[in-house]
Amino acid sequence: MEELKTINYIINESVRNSSYVTVIISSCVFIVYTLITRLIDYFKTKTKDKPLLEMSKAMKEMGDNIAKLNAVLNKTFEDTEKKEIRQCEKAIQLGFKSLGFKISQECSNIIAHNNIDKNKELISNNIIKVINTEYYKLYSALSVYEINEVNVASKLKEEWTKEIADAVIQIIYDGQDAILRIAHINDKINILISEYSIYVSNKIFNT
Repeated sequence: MEELKTINYIINESVRNSSYVTVIISSCVFIVYTLITRLIDYFKTKTKDKPLLEMSKAMKEMGDNIAKLNAVLNKTFEDTEKKEIRQCEKAIQLGFKSLGFKISQECSNIIAHNNIDKNKELISNNIIKVINTEYYKLYSALSVYEINEVNVASKLKEEWTKEIADAVIQIIYDGQDAILRIAHINDKINILISEYSIYVSNKIFNT
């Protein structure tokens, strides 16, 4: 049982800092090492009077320990995988919300504080720059997650930046009251961001 406590601690620490492959290799090495040392100890202490049944008992005990170790490994991997999935889901949701908020904030400031008719080209370029910057921040944040050997960031679409830019620029220059334009932009961005977030989640978790 001491061996199981030790390997359980090692596994938990390793899973936090290493890959699954590293943990599996380390666990296999531990199993083989323990088996060999137990057999060596048995033969060192064995006398001619000890029956073969005792050897069989020792092997059975080792088999039971290995079975328990496998159970510990399986549970550790399952718990770690569930934790990673939950973290990834939150990262997708929060990442897209941050993207939408930064774009809405920039557009609202432009409508409220800029002479949009005289600075249309500059304003449009600034909006595109903000959208691209926030998009690649999101891409970088999601690139650290990999589910079922699929990198989450690979499911983002670069053409989304143009779709958002075209939509908000059109609303900024549609001639409505400033408050209505700001509200319209927020609604439009929320719709687009929700669609993109759902798309990425479906591609990662439902395929």
